[in-house]
Amino acid sequence: MGINLEQQKLISSPLRVKIIYLLDERPMTAKQVADKIGKSAGSIHYHIQQLYNGGILEIEETRENKGIIEKYYRAIATHFRLVDANAHEQEKRNRARGSSLSLSEEELRAFEADFDALLIKYAKKTVIDDHVRTPYRILCQFEKLMDEEDN
Repeated sequence: MGINLEQQKLISSPLRVKIIYLLDERPMTAKQVADKIGKSAGSIHYHIQQLYNGGILEIEETRENKGIIEKYYRAIATHFRLVDANAHEQEKRNRARGSSLSLSEEELRAFEADFDALLIKYAKKTVIDDHVRTPYRILCQFEKLMDEEDN
């Protein structure tokens, strides 16, 4: 999904990334999301409203439950691309991918091992001279962020 700078700021939080991925699996209410990830309903409701108002989430369904209207949200996308006036020229030279994740130390080590294996897989392909190839520099950076609630 192409997004603008304001939307990019909205999805820069690891907590909001969790919300987006949960709501990609199935539509849920803010309360259901809060219960699933062990956060307060008020905090999650705030983040969902920000994502909804920013065009990252949509309301898939509303239901009445004991006189209360429940809104079931769904993520519009899980992969985002910043679009600006210079994006086309910039993309010819640089392609970027990124995400905010919350990982345990064990998961981080596993991710690093998977990334290393992927680099080796493609590095081995470069020795075969059967394609026209363009050289690229590949970077993977792990930057420790503030706690999820602080973002």
